[in-house]
Amino acid sequence: MNFNRVTLIGRLTRDPETRATADGMTVVKFTVAVSRYSKGEESTDFFDVVAFKNIADYVANYAAKGRLVLVEGSLQTRKWTAQDGTPRRWFEVLANTVKMLDRSRESMGGEEEGEREPARAAAPAAASGGDPHAGDVSVDDIPEDFEVDDDPFKEL
Repeated sequence: MNFNRVTLIGRLTRDPETRATADGMTVVKFTVAVSRYSKGEESTDFFDVVAFKNIADYVANYAAKGRLVLVEGSLQTRKWTAQDGTPRRWFEVLANTVKMLDRSRESMGGEEEGEREPARAAAPAAASGGDPHAGDVSVDDIPEDFEVDDDPFKEL
């Protein structure tokens, strides 16, 4: 029996980065900072998260730097060989659920000076009877032929 499940609660370190795959599927990438305590000292871990389709649209429209989020998904590994021939690995969370756990600054009476207003678009909840997570995608929804070389976030 195998089990690969990740649950994180933390804050976005920057605004989400949105791209599209070659076939037009929305992909969003963001980093979540999560505090942990060890031997009475606090430290912070940073987790890269990637989401596709409806979840990517939701994150792109409602998430912004500093927002408190819950991310549920699985851990995936990408392997490649660097130009110098050394093998490399990258770990990231493939989100199948993302929920905002706080209110946006905009909804609490305005932004603090110097902060950007989160992008707004038609809420995904409108088409799903009020549930922004209806129709969440799973790992099975990612195209079978999706390769690291197809990664819209890959550094050129």
